[in-house]
Amino acid sequence: MGKIDVFDYIERAANTLDANAVGFSHAADKLTEFLEATFGAIDATVAVTSRVKSRDSLREKILRNSLYKDVSAERIVFEMHDIIGVRIECRFFKDEKYLYDQIREIFSVDVGDGYFSPVGKKAIKLKLDTPQPERQKNGFNIYRIDGAVAYAGETYNFELQIKSLVNTFWSEIEHKLIYKNIRFSPADTLMKDMLNSIHESLTGIDHQLNLIFDRMNGNSFSNQQSQLQSMLTLAVNEVYTAIVKTKTGIDVSITDYSEAIVHYLLTASSYVRNVTGMSMQKTIKHNMGVDDDDDDAVNYGSIIVNLMEWMRGIDYHSIDIGGKLTVDMPIDAQNEIAKIFLDNINSDFYLNTFFHIYFSLERGDDNEDFRDYIAYYTHRILDGKTQDQKYKTLSLLFEMPTHKLPLESTIELLANAGRY
Repeated sequence: MGKIDVFDYIERAANTLDANAVGFSHAADKLTEFLEATFGAIDATVAVTSRVKSRDSLREKILRNSLYKDVSAERIVFEMHDIIGVRIECRFFKDEKYLYDQIREIFSVDVGDGYFSPVGKKAIKLKLDTPQPERQKNGFNIYRIDGAVAYAGETYNFELQIKSLVNTFWSEIEHKLIYKNIRFSPADTLMKDMLNSIHESLTGIDHQLNLIFDRMNGNSFSNQQSQLQSMLTLAVNEVYTAIVKTKTGIDVSITDYSEAIVHYLLTASSYVRNVTGMSMQKTIKHNMGVDDDDDDAVNYGSIIVNLMEWMRGIDYHSIDIGGKLTVDMPIDAQNEIAKIFLDNINSDFYLNTFFHIYFSLERGDDNEDFRDYIAYYTHRILDGKTQDQKYKTLSLLFEMPTHKLPLESTIELLANAGRY
């Protein structure tokens, strides 16, 4: 027996998308180029991005929303309002409204049916006769505007979104944990409650981040680092606690591990090293207050933006909490320290969870990230010590409970071992 007609419809629609891929791509590029030229120089703007819906996403949307009932398969890709997606990314919630107001000023020519175009740019139009921001099904607001662009004799629909860093981050989490999770049930109130909790925390983070940017020039180095560390620890803990709960079905506290990871991210990670151009050892000394060279003050604004850019692209659903990790023994680090971690990484739940989270947040492959972490750990606990002090430190390390190895309190204890 053959399949029902809807699958033939979906294949014909997907083939139409493939056949017109060049046109859609050029139209998206044209939009991006115009929006970058118009809004890119505004201080609030972080980036302008665009995408054309993929073949798989098209197939899913047609079936999920029963779109095959309304339009022919050959026209559905031209009728779909978000076949092209364009996003203006900004820093904070307040910047979303500011950019929307800028859009209304620039798209000032009424071209009919609720659409407006910029002066001299009738090929691009936005539907600005609907209230913004609009309320989503999840209860949160979003600036989402339908538009159309004419290119090479064809009209292509698009959806323009204005999103702050935090809202972009939130959307990616929601999309990957719910929209892409076929096992999620709309009646799963626990997951909804956890996601609402994450959103509330991120709302607070946006406010804190805004304050940090506003006061960056007046704040001392230590205050900037302390504020960012508290903010990021909250974000990391909220997101990954939900993931651990989803993966294991058990409520587990990872607050201390989140704190340890964030401490690394702000003192020795690739994000810090890329911004400062320092070696790991120099970066650790500087950020731990050992090296107080004001000329090398860290630009934490750039670090937080880069980190959040990375975090929004993480496939959180694929983080295999409880799954075994395979990591090579580093040959360029303290083997005694690396060995104790590797001997326990797949036998201790908390150590295993710590490295799953750490590997997802640090850039590079797992082997590179592990080598960096061991180098960081080694510098923290052994740097500046005599051979006798190092021996005492390592002896204490080997006696520590394995689940406590990565904690900041443990690192501090080991750092002070043998000195007094």
